[in-house]
Amino acid sequence: MMEASSSRPFPKLLVIGAGPAGTSAAIRLRDRGHDVLLVDRANFPRDKICGCCLNLAAIASLMRIRCDKIITELATAPLNRWEMRLGEQRIAASLPGGVAVSRRAMDSTLANEAVHRGVTLRLNCEARVMTVAADRVTVSLRSDKQAAELCEFDAVILASGLSGGGVSQWLPFTQFPAGPLGVGIVLDSMDQVVSQTIHMICGTTGYVGLVRLEDGRVDLAAAIRRPSKSESPFGRIEIAASINALLRTSGMQELTTQNIADLKMTPPLTRSRKVGFGALLVAGDAAGYVEPFTGEGMAWAIESGIEAADCISQYFSVPTRMPRALAEQWERVYAKMSRKRQWICRFVSLALGSERVAGYLIPVMNLAPWVVKLAVRRLNRISR
Repeated sequence: MMEASSSRPFPKLLVIGAGPAGTSAAIRLRDRGHDVLLVDRANFPRDKICGCCLNLAAIASLMRIRCDKIITELATAPLNRWEMRLGEQRIAASLPGGVAVSRRAMDSTLANEAVHRGVTLRLNCEARVMTVAADRVTVSLRSDKQAAELCEFDAVILASGLSGGGVSQWLPFTQFPAGPLGVGIVLDSMDQVVSQTIHMICGTTGYVGLVRLEDGRVDLAAAIRRPSKSESPFGRIEIAASINALLRTSGMQELTTQNIADLKMTPPLTRSRKVGFGALLVAGDAAGYVEPFTGEGMAWAIESGIEAADCISQYFSVPTRMPRALAEQWERVYAKMSRKRQWICRFVSLALGSERVAGYLIPVMNLAPWVVKLAVRRLNRISR
């Protein structure tokens, strides 16, 4: 992937993180006529822990930045079925649309599109926020094998995912990271995973999501909880054992010793934080995380990146700008957006985390399948 040139040595706007949220924000800002620098500490292409599903809401958000076709063309077939299992119980629902696409392919494609639009991209670049004011953010940028540069930006969007940190003095957690750990791996094969279907295998210890990708591989993304009242070690081996126990209940192929060694893990998933301070805004999983169940996770990320970019663009279009107005506007927009999008998944996640409630959940769903269909439609609903 080539790095674009820019007429400015340091663009006034910076986006940290070139995942779906960050790249969507950078593209939106560039389309609005702003110079923008997009940085990521990784090199592309790379896999990430992710459900790798785009529902209709996600595709609609990509349409807003004219990127839907380049992404949907990567997928070999649309998603048309969602299936959830809890022990021996099972419930399924049709999906109104969506695609499964690897983060390796999607992130590289979006980043290349950003460069094509005129975004300046720097990979292998670690960004660290140093100071934040109402009209200025100072950031240290350090590229591979180069000395760190201290740069000033008029506004910064932090979209570095669950690993995004170092900003708690300005953007403290309102819900400190806790709950299940995220775990993921892309498997070369798993015959029981049917194409065009999102498989969810749930239990009181968490869930495993499985989907077949555009290249035939299988993406496994899990959220695993530590057993309650347990003081024993809870590391990679114990987490893999929990995943295999869930896979075993549905007759799925279990992880091998080599698979276990290759597992990628995240910090605790349940979290939320203050999303704006001065000229620093947070979008995507860096702002907060709610466990997704039908592929809506990337919809939230993409939409939040676009909305954060719109807040910045609108802010700089006003000749006389009020201090703190940018952060306050973003906090209002984000609160409205997250309430509208995430309440269903919050409810399901809490229900499955309770052994007593989980035992009733799927029987009720089977008795009233219209509830499941309504929930799936709502999660896929296009907000604009």
